[in-house]
Order: sequence, then C-alpha cells, then structure tokens
Amino acid sequence: MASIRRTRLRRLVVLGATVGMLVGGLADAGNAYHWSQLGWRDSHVGYPNKPYGYTQIVNRFGQPCNVDANKIYAIWTASDNGVNYTVRFHKKLGGFPTSMVTGKGGTSTNLDNDVYGHVQNNHRIGYFKSGIWGYVCRYIAGTTTWSTHAWGIAVDISASYEGASSCTSTTNKNFAHYFTTHRWRWGLDFCDPMHFQYAFDY
Repeated sequence: MASIRRTRLRRLVVLGATVGMLVGGLADAGNAYHWSQLGWRDSHVGYPNKPYGYTQIVNRFGQPCNVDANKIYAIWTASDNGVNYTVRFHKKLGGFPTSMVTGKGGTSTNLDNDVYGHVQNNHRIGYFKSGIWGYVCRYIAGTTTWSTHAWGIAVDISASYEGASSCTSTTNKNFAHYFTTHRWRWGLDFCDPMHFQYAFDY
C-alpha cells in the first residue's frame, strides 16, 4: 500500500512539474515574441552584398563621408543611463521603404528593422549600454586610413563597457549574433567588442 502511495505521489510531482514548465514556457514565449505579435517581421529586403576590402566598400557605398552615409538615423536608448543616442547610418542599410523616424527612404531593412527588431523582440535591448555611435567622418585612430564609420557602415555599442583593445565582451556578447547573422562583422574578431561593421577584410 505504501509503495502505491509513493508511486502516485511521484506521478503527481512529475505531472505538476510538467504543467509548470508548460505554463512557464507559454508565458516566456508570450513575452519573447511581443514585437512579432505587434506585426514586426525580419524582412531581409535589399541587403547589399558584403564588401571585402576598400575597393568593394567604395563600390557598394561610395566615397567616405558622402551624402548617403548618414542619410538614415535611428534613436537607441542606453539601458544604463537612459540617454537617447542618435545613430546615423548609410541609406543602403536601412530606412526601407521610409524611416519611421526621419521619413527619408533607404533601400534595405537591415539595421533599423531586422537587426534591431531581433534585439527588441528577444528582450536584448537591456544590453545596449552607454556609448552608442554610428556615422562619423573620421580616420581610424592614429592612422590616415578611413574608418568604416566614415561610410555609415559601422556602429559602436556599449563603448563605456566594451573597451577598445579588449579581446573579451561583457555585454555585447548578449546580442552580437543578431548582427553577425545579418552580414555584419563583430569587432571582437580584432579585439574591439564595441564595434560592428558591414565590411570584411578591412
């Protein structure tokens, strides 16, 4: 009789745990996909081919600091200090069919819809921390070689936390794969974990 009671008790415990996991899983799923429930989709429209080296960057995006390099912008809020950063980038990397913020048309859904949409949809926005920049007409520090920021094809995120010349990541590792699976290279490859660029071999 005691063994029957123990067996029934074990079955109730397993059943309770299973129901708990199902209910918890449904709640997590509901939270994780709130943007998609509001109509967001990872659209993959108009992505430029990934450029390899200086010549291909110029062929895809024009000369450094050209008028299209900062045509589109998005406002990203740093989770640690609440500051709204205006991130400008090349029109080939977003604003399709028109930017909801600027009303200016771009040619792809890459950065402002697809990458950022994944970050929002999967509740990773808390890892966007202070020090967020996009387009800047400048050279790579200490050189006369153009930075990928000069084409509007690079963004820095969490610069206050992800130091330059660091080969490890503290916060950007929590969302970097949304960039790398959408044709971006993560600067962690060359010990600059704050940096993401839409270019390779440069």
